[in-house]
Amino acid sequence: VERLQQIMTRFGVGQVPVVSEDEIVGIVTRTDLIKLWTAPPHRPSRRREIAQQIDAALPGPLLDLLKQASELAQEMGYPLYVVGGFVRDLLLGEPNLDMDLVVEGEAIRLARRLGRRVGARTRSHKRFGTAKIILEEREAEFGIPSLDFATARLEFYPYSAALPEVERSSIKADLHRRDFTINTLAVRLDSGYYGQLLDFYGGEQDLKDGLVRVLHSLSLFEDPTRIMRAARFEQRLGFAIESRTAELIDNALPMLARVTGERIRHELYLILHEREPERVLCRLDGLNALAQIHARLACGEETWEWFDQLRKTLAGGMWDVRAEEDGRPPPGLYLALLCYHLSRVELEAFADHLKIFRSDLTVLRQIADLRDAETKLDQSALSNRQIHALLRYSSSASRMIHWLCTGSERVRARLKLYETELRHVRPVVDGAYLKSLGLKPSPLFSRLLNAIRDARLDGEIQTVEEEKALIADLLRERDTA
Repeated sequence: VERLQQIMTRFGVGQVPVVSEDEIVGIVTRTDLIKLWTAPPHRPSRRREIAQQIDAALPGPLLDLLKQASELAQEMGYPLYVVGGFVRDLLLGEPNLDMDLVVEGEAIRLARRLGRRVGARTRSHKRFGTAKIILEEREAEFGIPSLDFATARLEFYPYSAALPEVERSSIKADLHRRDFTINTLAVRLDSGYYGQLLDFYGGEQDLKDGLVRVLHSLSLFEDPTRIMRAARFEQRLGFAIESRTAELIDNALPMLARVTGERIRHELYLILHEREPERVLCRLDGLNALAQIHARLACGEETWEWFDQLRKTLAGGMWDVRAEEDGRPPPGLYLALLCYHLSRVELEAFADHLKIFRSDLTVLRQIADLRDAETKLDQSALSNRQIHALLRYSSSASRMIHWLCTGSERVRARLKLYETELRHVRPVVDGAYLKSLGLKPSPLFSRLLNAIRDARLDGEIQTVEEEKALIADLLRERDTA
């Protein structure tokens, strides 16, 4: 540190590269030294204020669990912290029960002891020093499915966009590996320090200023998916991406192509689970980041309209499609709208790269089938049985998305007709009746029942007696053929 100070003073520079074996491995700035010399202030009144905020924010059982973790950490001599999004939202006054606990000690050991105390299972990952207490069976009681613990660690990226290598470290180093300053805030929880705020990197001031700022200039090269997270936090919180961070995003855009498809999919689905994901997507489009994910992805007025109509349509209940537990559309439906204009070849390549979940991929393929059937669906004269034949193998989700996106009012009307009426039309007679006629189960059963259904669809028959009469006619035709 003294050597760095001498270099900065003697040569009048604010940034000093650190070189190892003729390669630059990092940069130390004047701000880094200031932060090193200036410890975060700890005001007793502030600590009590934050402690009260935590107590008020958590449901009773979860607060009791946290206090037990605090007591155990004190007994074991482990400093315990809650970090990241929970602290950020606590200071913003936003509800958030998703807590990440960091231990300056053995997180797995602490989690297991707490699990035994409360009678809950634990799962651990020794390589990363992480563990979680499983609360799924008592989620209604605690409000969360699990409580996560991690040993404070330092991460090294062997190359850009790589998965990190980790080693045990301090809370300060653990916070420094995070994405943005607003997510570096931590509150200490072990009994003697409960409520103490740690802010090594100016996160609280950036919260007040409404800024999304990376911690260092290599942050986005280490993990280019942070570009996607920057837009997500900016739009969710109503913040702005800090100007230098915006420059770094522009420089790091090509790195997104080096990230695995699974990691892109993970970040994309987080975006699609936002209340208004179109805000994030259009911001990414403005940053030229969407095109890095796929050259044909774009966000414009049509996207805003479709996403808004999806929420309204799903809430209307006409389509047999379930919303998420919180009432939001499933991310796969937003994805279908985002990909609607992709050709079948482009869609398959995109889905393969991102390893799209099978259920969502099925819907995407069904939508492609409906686009292919658009000309037939738009013919001026179609019987109900013909409409049924064109749509019977599609799902309600795919029909709803096509209904939202098609430019043909006739097709929209037929999709609605099928969803609300035609798909519910079924014969009254069944296989048991056919057996009573002395018939043995065979493909004939399907042909007969489908013929009855088609006759009902077009109003040719209406009663069970007419169904039986039609079956008799069809059997006679078969016997005389």
